[in-house]
Amino acid sequence: MDQLWLSAPAIAMRLWPAGVSNHNWRLNPAAAAWAHRGQIERGHWDALADQLRDVLGAASPGLDGRTAVGPLALQVNWTAVPFSVGWVVWLADDPARSLLAEATPARWLRALKLASVTAWRLNLVTGRAHFSDRDYHALHANAPPAEDLSVDEVRDQVHPDDRAAVLRAAEEAMASNQVVDVEARYRGKKGDYRTLLIRRVAERDESGRVIALSGVSLDLSDRIAERESAQAYARRTDEVTNAAGVGIWSLDMESGLIEWNEPMYRMHGVPREDGPPDRERWFDLVYPDDREMARRNTSLVIEGTAGLQADFRILRPDGSVRWVSSWSRREALAGRSMMFGVIVDVTDLQEAQAELRKTQERARLAAESAGVGMWERDLFDNTSSWDAQMFRLRGYAPDCGHLPEQLRQMTCHPEDMTLFDLKLELAARDGTAFEHEFRVVWPDGSLHWIATRGLVKRDPNTGHKRMLGVNWDVTEHKRAERALREKVAAEHACQAKSEFLARMSHELRTPLNAVLGFAQLLRDDYTESLSQQQHQRVNRIHSAGLHLLALVDDVLDLATIRSDSMPLEQEPVSLQGVLDDVLVWTQAQAAQSEVTIHAQAMSGWVRADSRRVRQILSNLLSNAIKYNRTPGQIWIGEAATEIDGQRAWRLSVRDTGKGLSPAQYRDLYQPFNRLGAERGSIQGTGIGLAIVNHLVRRMGGTITVRSELDVGSEFEVTLPAAEPVEPPNVPSISGFQPDLNGIV
Repeated sequence: MDQLWLSAPAIAMRLWPAGVSNHNWRLNPAAAAWAHRGQIERGHWDALADQLRDVLGAASPGLDGRTAVGPLALQVNWTAVPFSVGWVVWLADDPARSLLAEATPARWLRALKLASVTAWRLNLVTGRAHFSDRDYHALHANAPPAEDLSVDEVRDQVHPDDRAAVLRAAEEAMASNQVVDVEARYRGKKGDYRTLLIRRVAERDESGRVIALSGVSLDLSDRIAERESAQAYARRTDEVTNAAGVGIWSLDMESGLIEWNEPMYRMHGVPREDGPPDRERWFDLVYPDDREMARRNTSLVIEGTAGLQADFRILRPDGSVRWVSSWSRREALAGRSMMFGVIVDVTDLQEAQAELRKTQERARLAAESAGVGMWERDLFDNTSSWDAQMFRLRGYAPDCGHLPEQLRQMTCHPEDMTLFDLKLELAARDGTAFEHEFRVVWPDGSLHWIATRGLVKRDPNTGHKRMLGVNWDVTEHKRAERALREKVAAEHACQAKSEFLARMSHELRTPLNAVLGFAQLLRDDYTESLSQQQHQRVNRIHSAGLHLLALVDDVLDLATIRSDSMPLEQEPVSLQGVLDDVLVWTQAQAAQSEVTIHAQAMSGWVRADSRRVRQILSNLLSNAIKYNRTPGQIWIGEAATEIDGQRAWRLSVRDTGKGLSPAQYRDLYQPFNRLGAERGSIQGTGIGLAIVNHLVRRMGGTITVRSELDVGSEFEVTLPAAEPVEPPNVPSISGFQPDLNGIV
């Protein structure tokens, strides 16, 4: 029946009883003619609806009349027809245009038939029921072919569970002048039951006695089935949207009616009992920074934009903020202008995306900090895309104007281009990892090394292959590799030299021993005495042989130490014992050079090789005597100290010699470098301090020197401390009395 009055050319108003529905009244499209003429506005329609509702509340079906309405007191003809809930009122400002004025009884019956409405009258005097629709048999399978049915025959078609309600409705109608409705199930032609809306009113004679019940029946079965199906679908949809947390809303643009489902209330943190907020109150629930955007989007939808999507934040009453994604549109549904939309809470997605952006930003910053550039190459059309660091790795600014492929050709060293392209082609063809190191030439002409790594990926949509990779500068690494190779080569050469010197030293000892032996025999042979001149010559041979033997021994020691083949003992060594032995060896040399030695009594013990400690002190003391002035002074002392937080002893030798210049400091421990002393009369090999330096470091110690020209030098050797194994014993040395007052 909706389609009948909505599509009719005559003006019709759908009217609901007060308080029965959220709706008040509704017009069909034909009413636009009056609205266009400006004769009746919305307020006038409201007044007309109220007038008609008052009249029809106590009227019987088929009532018609005439009503003045509007600012010009327009006389409107109307005819009311009962509906499932309320009435349909046909309107006309010209009686000749009235639908019922035009309709013959047959046409009116056809209209009722099209609307599935059956008019009936139950004569209580004869007990027979008369129906306007001969097709009533379609509803009542057991009805006889006669036109009239008995009351019992009619009531027999009623579902047993509904008969009591039908009887009560009939009794209520007979007891009053009111229209009484009831829904009941009647047996249909196929044996199934169909639901009918029965509206009845009592007819009375002049004395007021009820003589008949008349009314209409409207078959609601299909509508109820559709409604139940729609309700079931709506329930399922509501269950799904509730479970998925999808908010659904609608707005009737004419009545302003707003409807929300349950997730909308949860999403906005609004109690359901408060109802959905109006448009302005809803804007207050939007996060302040997003309100202007929300207002702008709402205006676009109202203006008719075909669907609009937006992401924004909701500020809930408890102060929490939720991100939502909204889809909204405006459409005309059943002649009414409606806005509706869907809102989904995407807070978790927004937070995940924000965290992903942070992760990507951290990765980008890390890559930039590490100097790593990222590239991507489409292997289908051989085009590349680079990030900013890729340009910087080639000495260009990211906005230099060159395409990546142009820069690759421009900067790659010509000698490396062929191998680069070959490896890239093989990786693209076989899907293997791409790895290569190549040189690039910067705009300033400098040469840099770059390492590249890439992996082949296949696009799942297009099937095209692409390669993702990184570049980073390995210039310093290449330089370090070259330096390491040079260092290794130098070490190998040094080791070969040391081994050669060691072998040569051993080879030199045999003839030297023969020279020294025969020189000593010639000098000490009393049976064949030498002349004085011959004696002097033999002494020179013997002295030169001893010097050469000392040189060979030093060279052998140096070669052995530098090749790390010299075994070193780690044992407690008394510094006083070492001093006593060394003083005995050097006493004659000091006396001959007129140098006075002042030695402090020592209590320290060190963990070292005792023979090598004596060698160290002997070298230092010998140098202090040789390079001292005449007469000169030497002070030998000790002091407790630390090495890397561990207990240690420092042994010092200070002299009053010529001292060293800063330039001589740099070459102090170079083998065979006598720092200019080779031009004087003092004999030496220039190896002693080099041996001392190696020995000290091999035993875990340190050596330092302080010197001043024409004042003197002080050498300090620090070695790890050891626990004494016996009390230190300082014996008196024959012919030498050490100064026990310490260093002065």
